[in-house]
Amino acid sequence: MNTKIALITLALAATPFAAFSQGLHKEINVDQKIDPLKRDASRINVLPTLQLPSIGNNGLPFSDRVVTSSIPKDFQVLAPLAYGDKLYISPYRGYVALGLGTPLFNSALSAGYRILDSDKTRLSLWGEYNGDIYTTKTSVPHLAMEGASSEIKNYWRDHSATVGADFHTLVGKTSALNAGLVYNYAYHTNPLEFSTFGQNISRVNGQVGFTSNGEGIRYSAALHYGHFGFYHSTLARTGYAIPEAYPEKGVRQNLFGFSGLISLPFGESSSIGLDVDADFLRSTPHIHPLYPYLAPTDISGKASSTSGLVSLTPHYDFTSGTVKVGLGAQIDISSNTDKTFHIAPEVSFAWTPSQILGFEVKAHGGSRLNSLSELYDVTPYLAPSMAYTQSHIPLALDARLTFGPFFGAYIEAFGGYAKASDWLMPVITSSYPGEGIFGATNLSAWHGGIAVGYDYRDAVSARVSYETAPHSYDNAFYEWRDRARHVLNAELSVRPVRPLLVTLGWEFRAGRRAYSLFPETVSDLGTIYTPVAHSLGVVSNLSLGATYTVSDPLSVFVRCENLLDRRFDYIGGRPSQGINFMLGATLKF
Repeated sequence: MNTKIALITLALAATPFAAFSQGLHKEINVDQKIDPLKRDASRINVLPTLQLPSIGNNGLPFSDRVVTSSIPKDFQVLAPLAYGDKLYISPYRGYVALGLGTPLFNSALSAGYRILDSDKTRLSLWGEYNGDIYTTKTSVPHLAMEGASSEIKNYWRDHSATVGADFHTLVGKTSALNAGLVYNYAYHTNPLEFSTFGQNISRVNGQVGFTSNGEGIRYSAALHYGHFGFYHSTLARTGYAIPEAYPEKGVRQNLFGFSGLISLPFGESSSIGLDVDADFLRSTPHIHPLYPYLAPTDISGKASSTSGLVSLTPHYDFTSGTVKVGLGAQIDISSNTDKTFHIAPEVSFAWTPSQILGFEVKAHGGSRLNSLSELYDVTPYLAPSMAYTQSHIPLALDARLTFGPFFGAYIEAFGGYAKASDWLMPVITSSYPGEGIFGATNLSAWHGGIAVGYDYRDAVSARVSYETAPHSYDNAFYEWRDRARHVLNAELSVRPVRPLLVTLGWEFRAGRRAYSLFPETVSDLGTIYTPVAHSLGVVSNLSLGATYTVSDPLSVFVRCENLLDRRFDYIGGRPSQGINFMLGATLKF
């Protein structure tokens, strides 16, 4: 299992398992393209999970707008081993993969098959299971005073099963119909001092979309539906004082949405377009007490509540030679929130004067609906009785300068500034033991970093990156929900002989913290809440893995994680696993 924590949108979701392939080698393409920079929301891996080899894939996008129109893939605590729309097509139509590990139990099983596989129509069915069980020890001093052992062994359990289907067919020569349906069930436990909290989660995501790109006019439209619910949360009563607000069944949400785009070219280098996204989220929360400082995100106390977010993004795009420009704005119209209208820029510029020099910058923003399904990808350890309202990013600036490749080496400098309003950040509270809650926070911060890398054919690949940002209560980078101060990633892949690939990696995140708000009563001003920082521990994940290709369809692998045995806390209060490893094989057929 992989104890490393990646950057988030923190989603924070986690992709601990990736789709299987014949090797762990990650291609680094640093050719100077002039596509404007769009900083994807990075995620924190919320569980210690081994990353397995991935099957070579032939991607099947649901539409041209991958971010807003594709079916979300992170449906569970442990992300899928292989996604149904990325099955290897030729010469194999299916795959099966199995991994088993220790120190107690780590397991991953994935299988998929493309039932229909022609140039016109593809139909894929797939499923997977991911699970882990591990232990930690907790010191309880008052037990020693009673003559008992002062340490308690806690068992942490995570199980997740997913099944899905993906369909794609061409309509004429320039259009396509895409559809997908995925169901996921997950279960995890949070041991407390004298009890265990167990929680069941159910998720459904479905979508059908149509895309066309002919006669110079490009358009697409998609309908999507999502369900997320906490089911049968239980707390074993063995002497622990249980809050009366804990329900056996938690919040449930249903999401109905539409997304579409149209782009009309004029001239040889220009086009205008309009992107439309509309989502309506219905929540059925349970009534529960909340601290006043969480009130901006509280929609409990009602039998049900519906919030909506409609985003309109008109834009103009220009491409000529080494320059690419995008000019636009995102207009958000919200319902059931304090503010109805938000406007954020959608502006980008990319310039590539030579094959070894590139510069790109983008200004963007927008509102977030903050569905529980989104937050579950930040951390699966959520309080089951809470739902949240919207957040907004008035402005985010991202820029990148790249030199290379020259003789296989390259260097990148990147950074930016971001401001977020009512952004949901983790809150430490004893009222929800073992379960994560979020509080609305206004954030602003600069961030910056540098990366260097080297590629030599497929024999050697190396990359080291470092990024930093402030981590105080209201001065922190909104994408890093663990408020890390320093983030370093290093990876080396070597192929000493053709069938064998060896990888060495290290991920380091320091300055991770979350805040609690301590109430202070002031006679003239009422109650004031003072932020108090709590460390989440340093992530220092040293990993070593190897994959050996026995034959074209068969490969075996081994991967060891957290070799330094460095423990830390995930968002939601769960401690990480220590040293662990997994051994497995993949077979394509």
